[in-house]
Amino acid sequence: MRRTGVTMKLFLVMAGFLLLLYGTTVIAQLVWFPDFYQHQKITSIKKKLSRFEQQYSTGHWNDIQLAKETGKFMRQNQSHLVILTNTGKLVNDPFHITLLQEDGSEVEVSLSLFINSENAGWIASHLKYGQQLTITGSANGLHEPMIYPFKIKDNNTSVWGTGSFEELNEPVQEWSGILTKVVLPNLGTWSQRQGLLVQALDSFFPLSSENQLSLKNGKMLNQEWTDSWSGVRNVIAIAPVRNAESGEQQLIFSLTSLQEMREANEATRLFYGYFGIAAFVLILFLALLLSRIVTKPLLALNHVAKKMSTLDFTVKSPIRRNDEIGSLSESLNALSTTLGQTLEELRQANSQMRTDMEMKQRIEKRQREFFADASHELKTPISIIKGYSEGLRDGVSENKRERYIDIIADEAVKMETMVEEMLDLVRLESQAIKLNTDAVALGDMIEDIAGRLSPQLKGKELHVVLVSTTEQTVEGDRSKLEQVIYNMLMNAIRHAVPQSDILIEISRLEGQVRISIENKGEGISELERQNIWERFYRVERSRNRKMGGTGLGLAIAKQILDLHGCRYGVENTPDGVRFYIIFPNA
Repeated sequence: MRRTGVTMKLFLVMAGFLLLLYGTTVIAQLVWFPDFYQHQKITSIKKKLSRFEQQYSTGHWNDIQLAKETGKFMRQNQSHLVILTNTGKLVNDPFHITLLQEDGSEVEVSLSLFINSENAGWIASHLKYGQQLTITGSANGLHEPMIYPFKIKDNNTSVWGTGSFEELNEPVQEWSGILTKVVLPNLGTWSQRQGLLVQALDSFFPLSSENQLSLKNGKMLNQEWTDSWSGVRNVIAIAPVRNAESGEQQLIFSLTSLQEMREANEATRLFYGYFGIAAFVLILFLALLLSRIVTKPLLALNHVAKKMSTLDFTVKSPIRRNDEIGSLSESLNALSTTLGQTLEELRQANSQMRTDMEMKQRIEKRQREFFADASHELKTPISIIKGYSEGLRDGVSENKRERYIDIIADEAVKMETMVEEMLDLVRLESQAIKLNTDAVALGDMIEDIAGRLSPQLKGKELHVVLVSTTEQTVEGDRSKLEQVIYNMLMNAIRHAVPQSDILIEISRLEGQVRISIENKGEGISELERQNIWERFYRVERSRNRKMGGTGLGLAIAKQILDLHGCRYGVENTPDGVRFYIIFPNA
């Protein structure tokens, strides 16, 4: 890798970015995450405890339902939860039993503070409905809602709780009776940390005057508490609540451990210590690999771009991928192809431009010739009209007057025809004329035109022969098609050998209608056939006023046929020349 190359730069950037990301993650995990986790844990417990408080205060739960909801809370939040009086005594324990004594009275026995890892199995297997039990507990609990046992004994065995009454400096009492109710929602909710609940209650109660005032005002208390024996960190939350039935204020006491976060954090520190070196090597390797993966196609694309800069568009990118680089490769190849085609088109356009310039020069030359011819054609009738009008003004003899007037009128008609043809050609070339299409019977139209040209035909002793197998019709503008046939037929008359036939043939082949007009006379050279449809061009250069024409007739016919979408042309025959028109499929 070159020091200044894109691969090295990308490697350094990616390696630095990955190392920064890894370092930030490690620092956040080791330094900030424990505090963040603790904050989130406390916030979550407070929200869920508030929700439980609202449900308890409005739910009118019985003992079974209260035990079920309490057990559900503890399972979902990995917490211990009990409902207490203001003095810290249990009001209703999710783990409790009820005994029916001989005198008919019932006593409720709390088990939340009794269960431990040693007696949990005995409790689950020995507490059966209808059996005789003897409970040993503190005599000071006679006036409490529930009895807190030290020992539970059936007919055969007994089990001890969290402490021995022999160590207490207070009187004890026994209660005997038949087991009538067992509320143990799920012993899986209980854990070996149940003893911490006893210690937390002992350390927090009786409440300080400040805490009592806060709870009386409806404020929830939360405080971090550390077990003095094990050093386990916990969070205690106490929420005041009104009993839905009695209206008395009670306390919801929750104990949640933060120990798992400390243990996880210590394991994480050790893990990052071992994993750091391997992660550093892995980051360098991945940065190098990724930089090469990214820059390799870029270098290939750069090679193609360099070739393009030298106008070499034959080199193509070999990259074929379904991503942005693949799209860039396709775009670069498309650009290369387009530029190559454009360059070739420019070369062809330059060649075509030279051809067009030559054509323009030829057209301008023909235009000058046309204007010279048109000036000559117009000058002659103008001179004739001027001369004969002066004769009329000078008072010629009466027998010549009518002849002069006829000559002046005839020359005026010729001038008018020439001007009209020039105007028609201009309108057709500017596409200012719209076609009025309809069905046109070709045979009738040609016969009508031949009738109008009978004086010209008689003047050269010509005959029109129309050959048509069936009556053929086409879609077109009749007036414009008449102008085309008139111009072509007039052209045939002009160049036909006297005392010959002009053959007009109408035929249909593969759905297309074809008209051909053939006259006998001199053929047309190849160069003249290419230019015969151009305006200002005349095969006849004699400038004979009767037979030379203006050079506009076939140019007008070309424009009209183009508007109709027809194919047309001219070809030599053994005896003369044939013009043909092919109409589109009818």
